Amino acid sequence: MVFLQLFYIFYLLFFIYVIILLVINLKILFKNSTKYNETIYMEYLKFHNKKFGLKYTLYTALIIGLLLFCLVLQVNAHNFTLAIIFCCIITGFLLWRYLHPISEVSKDFKSDKIQKEEKFTFIFYENNLKIRAKLRTYIMKYSDLYKIFETPTFFYLYIDKTHSLLLNKDGFSIGSADEFSKFIGKKCWFKFKK
Repeated sequence: MVFLQLFYIFYLLFFIYVIILLVINLKILFKNSTKYNETIYMEYLKFHNKKFGLKYTLYTALIIGLLLFCLVLQVNAHNFTLAIIFCCIITGFLLWRYLHPISEVSKDFKSDKIQKEEKFTFIFYENNLKIRAKLRTYIMKYSDLYKIFETPTFFYLYIDKTHSLLLNKDGFSIGSADEFSKFIGKKCWFKFKK
């Protein structure tokens, strides 16, 4: 009988503990709604090129330099078949490095999220964030973010090297941009840059 009462008390305490954990983890800390449009996307592209453009150009120059060195070696060795192959590789690589980013940006500009000015809602909890757009919902952990940058008007939460979530600082309906900056800085301190 005593054992059964202890079991019920333990079960009740465990149930209360689980409910408290759920309430803590599901409490909305910040909520931001940002409408994507061409102006916002152009501002993001300028920021992205300023931040990562030099690295992209240096990487391209290094690869072209190595390929040109191989081309010169083949010409000096009178191996013209390989020299022609290296010329084709250099041309293909340059075209890909130049045209691929243009096609990606063009595809993004033509997407519904830009053309129809889709509204994204970002909800931040203690351990993860939820992204809502129309009928879609995604959940991400903070550790899955690649980098986070803060500008005077936006937060850019990079998912990978080329894709980012754009949060307008004026779009916070729960919490403020300053509070969010401190929060995300603590959650992702080694990925966050102002």
